[in-house]
Amino acid sequence: MCGRYVLKSRLEELKKTYHAIPGGMYQFEPNYNIAPSLYMPVVLQAEDRRIIAPYRWGLVPFWAESSNTGYSMINARAETLQSKRSFSKPFSSQRCIVPASGFYEWKRSSSGKIPHYIYSPDYSTLSFAGLYEQWKSGEGEITNSFTIITTAANKTVGELHDRMPAILLPDETETWLSPSNNSNPGILQDLLRPWPDDAITHYRVGTEVNNARNSGPQLMEPYRDLFS
Repeated sequence: MCGRYVLKSRLEELKKTYHAIPGGMYQFEPNYNIAPSLYMPVVLQAEDRRIIAPYRWGLVPFWAESSNTGYSMINARAETLQSKRSFSKPFSSQRCIVPASGFYEWKRSSSGKIPHYIYSPDYSTLSFAGLYEQWKSGEGEITNSFTIITTAANKTVGELHDRMPAILLPDETETWLSPSNNSNPGILQDLLRPWPDDAITHYRVGTEVNNARNSGPQLMEPYRDLFS
């Protein structure tokens, strides 16, 4: 799964990377410990242009009775997108990109779960494949939300966990976002495969990242014990 990630890029960098414009007056600061329920930038196609807009992490289906549903839908498995009621509609027409610098995963050990930071040495910004949705309460309150698609882990991430985000190559973002592929699920599904083993790496970080209230670049520093 993917339960925490990092975004160091600022808005100006994302605008250039994705050839997108902000959706309204929108600014954000780098975040080194992004947790579910936070509003973070996603990139989506709006007619003939790409938009960067703040959406809440944890997809809330349009038919849900409460926006709290999103807390259990932070990830969507690539293998069941077309069969799950919550994801089949967004997969067909509401796809987005979730920009990230890297993500955290925890390795189980006899002494507990040990956090690691996972990133690509080749790309400063990774494009997680995502889905978005809009939910409206009975009082008319609107919640825009997203989920991160996961796929089977590659060998490198598999040392820590059996799942990883589905990451798109730069030349695949157009295919993923384009409305012309709404009726071509096979083309889209082919993009949701594990990232190449040699294009990603990880290292252990400190347990400060375990607390979602903690942030700052120090969370990404390699772990050093008292004897190193």
